Amino acid sequence: MSQSHWSSDEQALINALERLMSERFGELRGPGVRAVFEEVLTRLEKAPAPQRSPEGWTGRMEREVASPVASTHQGGLIRADVEIVADTEALIDSLLHQILEVGAVLVQLDDPPGLNDIVQVKLSFPHAHLEVEARARVVHQSERGTAIEVSGLSREDRVTLQAVADDRQREAEAQAARETSVTEVPSTHPAPVDDAARSYSGFGAGRGSVTRTMQSAGRRRFDVPDPDMDVVRSTMQSMKSGFITREFYGPAPPWFEPDGDPDRVEALAGERVLDVLLQLSASGFTGALVHRSGTSQRQLLFESGYMVEMSSLPRAPGAELGPMLQAARRITKRQLAMAAAHADEFNSPLARSLLELDILDPDRIRHAISGRLTFLLREFCEERSGDVAIFDAAALPADFLPKPPLRVHLAVERVIYERLLRGLTQCMASERDQVMAPELDTYPEILIQERDRLERALSAAAQLRLVDKVLNGRRRLREVLTESALPPAETFAVVFALHRMGLLRFDRSLHQTVVRERLRENVTVKYLSVHKASYFEVLNVHWSSYSEVIEKAYGELKAQFDPSRIPAELEDEVHQRVREINERVEAAYAALAKRATRHGYRTRIMPEYKLAHAIPLFLKQSELAERRGQWAEARDAVRRVLEIEPDNAEGQRRLTRYEQIIEKGISPNPADTNQ
Repeated sequence: MSQSHWSSDEQALINALERLMSERFGELRGPGVRAVFEEVLTRLEKAPAPQRSPEGWTGRMEREVASPVASTHQGGLIRADVEIVADTEALIDSLLHQILEVGAVLVQLDDPPGLNDIVQVKLSFPHAHLEVEARARVVHQSERGTAIEVSGLSREDRVTLQAVADDRQREAEAQAARETSVTEVPSTHPAPVDDAARSYSGFGAGRGSVTRTMQSAGRRRFDVPDPDMDVVRSTMQSMKSGFITREFYGPAPPWFEPDGDPDRVEALAGERVLDVLLQLSASGFTGALVHRSGTSQRQLLFESGYMVEMSSLPRAPGAELGPMLQAARRITKRQLAMAAAHADEFNSPLARSLLELDILDPDRIRHAISGRLTFLLREFCEERSGDVAIFDAAALPADFLPKPPLRVHLAVERVIYERLLRGLTQCMASERDQVMAPELDTYPEILIQERDRLERALSAAAQLRLVDKVLNGRRRLREVLTESALPPAETFAVVFALHRMGLLRFDRSLHQTVVRERLRENVTVKYLSVHKASYFEVLNVHWSSYSEVIEKAYGELKAQFDPSRIPAELEDEVHQRVREINERVEAAYAALAKRATRHGYRTRIMPEYKLAHAIPLFLKQSELAERRGQWAEARDAVRRVLEIEPDNAEGQRRLTRYEQIIEKGISPNPADTNQ
């Protein structure tokens, strides 16, 4: 039978056998291999035919594709979360075939769901840095396993998986061409290499690189590589120094013309650009943002709230990957020229040519792409003019996203947070106090629903500890500043940067609750004391107090127990007690406001021996205060003496002297000429 008449199963068998022979039995050749295949065919003919299920399930899927599966019981219902990990060459090809051609997978579940149940399936391709989640339906069950129809893939997911499959097919064809070609003269130029081991090598494998895996608000999990800061810094220095290359290297970054009108158009002013970016990230937006200012345009591509590409019209060579890598000394100009020529020839992105020519490894390229996007987004965050048009993914071609594994997801929260943090940290102390004053008694709290976006924004361990241990809604801002291990300026910057981004709120309800509880407690304590206490104790003053002290205490109590300031939602009993407290305070003030009535009331409630004993004590207090140079305290003591005994000569003499020192500035030293 000719190859053109083979079925898909027969072709899959041929491909599997070729891979098996190449990977494990490459040394076998000729008659020995033919004899082995003949023996296998003989045994298969003698074996009983496989039983097909009455529902017609073909059993095409291979069992080993599925990794361990987690099944959980929720409310008596079974919900199986199936994670299918393709971490080998064979499993990648097999899973792609099943999803794209068959549309279903067969998995083994310890506690399988029922027929037609809806489950959540995650397809994971570690070598391609891709994870996709989709809702699926159980369509068949047998002893071989549970068949799950993965029909909930979006258009973007399906196009992405098809791109991975196409790359795999091109690699297989290139590998076959290299194996069949025979040449005796070695090439003096490095041949393009497109083998699976390098093109889909795990990010960071064997090189100690750092990746962060973050949960987006949507269906996917993305690995977010740290940006190459040398690319960012060198580009900034080139811009400041005026050295901007005029040379173009390779094809321009893709520009997609959206189909139809934008979903939204907004004019930029102030920091509106930050709000737009944060809104797109929070909503898990997939599509394009087009910025127009004068004759120039910029296009930002997003996937599930992450930025994945930025391009400009007209083309700006200084903002493209090649010149940035050269400025950062990651590649030489000769290597850049080689990669650009390769990219022009095959009409591929420059990053792909750098990878295929083995000039840079996948780790370096992905970090560099992240650094480029970081720099461009930083520049875009400073935009204050023009307008932005937002187009949903439906208005763009299905393949508008960069192809894996060179698709880098940049969290816009990280760039915006760092920008806000730098500005707030540099605020003057007086400016910080002014900003914090209205919020000092509120309770900062991280929004639970924004936890994923918060993890995208923060990277410093000390700041994460502040968020986890202190910013939990149980401490007032003034307490947060005290308990934070960070400097006050940095604590202030972290709190208000997160608040500006909508990731933290200042909860006033708890503070109001605490205030009401304290007010209720104060009313109760005061109510229990005013009916048993003397008028002096009602006003919270000493029995020897004079008019100024009485007036001050009366004013504070009237303000503290003002009936108009008592919350209406408090119990009627509290309001009644406040009224009785005010009545008692008014009676006390009427008796103590004037010196004559105050003196008469004092002599009635205080024994005469206590009054007589208090006079020398107050005179002694004034003498000690005078020695310390505390003239206001000395005057207060002798005024209490004159409250008890208005005709006390020593008290009158001292009071005159103290007032001259305090009010007229006369020197307390008798030897001075002004004494």
